[in-house]
Order: sequence, then C-alpha cells, then structure tokens
Amino acid sequence: MSWQVIVPHRPGPLIDPPVTAGGRGPAEDEEKGMGIPEVVLAAGGAVLFAAVIAAGLPAWLSVVAVACLALGLALPAQAAALRAVRRHRLRRHARALDRGVLLDVTHPSVRRLVTAYERLRRTAGPGMATDAGHLALVEVAVLLGGRTPREEEVDYVLRRAEAVSALADRLADGPVPPVELAGPDSLARIEALLS
Repeated sequence: MSWQVIVPHRPGPLIDPPVTAGGRGPAEDEEKGMGIPEVVLAAGGAVLFAAVIAAGLPAWLSVVAVACLALGLALPAQAAALRAVRRHRLRRHARALDRGVLLDVTHPSVRRLVTAYERLRRTAGPGMATDAGHLALVEVAVLLGGRTPREEEVDYVLRRAEAVSALADRLADGPVPPVELAGPDSLARIEALLS
C-alpha cells in the first residue's frame, strides 16, 4: 500500500491527494458506450412494443418490451454517468498535482522527514527555518518522483530528515538569529541556521 502526500510549491502544510475511484490510480479502464447487448435489448424492446401495438399481441408483452427498452438505454446512460464522475475525479487529481510535487511516504526514511518537517512547521512558523525544511522536502520529492527511495537514495533522505529534525529541536529551545543562507541545497541552509 502506498501513502502519498503532495509537497506544495511554497512552504506550508502538506496536501493529501484526492482519492480516485476506489482508491485506484487515475488510469482506469473506460466503460464503453452502447455495446451489442444494449443495442439488441433496446432494438428488441422497441420492435416488440411496436408489434404489441400494431399486431395486437397480448398486453403483458408490452411490459416486457418496455423493460427491454429501458435496460438497453439505462446501461449506456449509467456508463456515461460513470465516465463523467471519473473525468471529474481525474480533473480534481490533476489540479491537486498542479499544486505541488507528489511524495510517497511509505518508506520509513521519508516518513521521518515528513514528521520532522511537520514538527518544524509547528515549532518555527513562517520564516527561514521553515523555508529550509521545505526545501529539503522538495529536494526529496523531486528526486523520488512519487516513488519510494532506492537503497542508494535512503542516505540522501535520512541526512535531510536528521537535519530538519535537528533544526526543529533547536527551534524548540528558542528562535535562531537571522543568518546569511549560503549554499544552494537544504543541508547547507540548515547548517547555517544551526551554527
């Protein structure tokens, strides 16, 4: 089972992606519109109903004819309604993914990073520390691309998780003084804040 969150483009709370049909992914098999069974039911019902009226067949056959006609038209109508609901879910899922980068939190190292970031966000509030923690999350999310880390990537994730956790611990003791943030990655920025 995969548990995923969306890391927003700007620092803030993580976003739970919307659940698509039955919890499955967005790529699902499409139901067809009107197939051969539906055409046979609808056409047979219409012909039988016309025969009841024109040829004076027993009246109970008109009930059978209407039932066949209704089934032949109801099944494609239901399939169309399900397709409309699925398209709505897919659009909602795409809009959510436009708000950030997907991060799979199944692996313990990634869960540790997410937990440290949430703790940092609660402790620090907006500012340089939260920005640095958010950058660590974005770096990991971009590296992983929505999947769990490979064996060689676990250390990369753990270093960022430990740094964000250390920063949250430091901020629990009081605010950090403003510093010049040197370095392009999150580790360099967090180290500058911790020094």
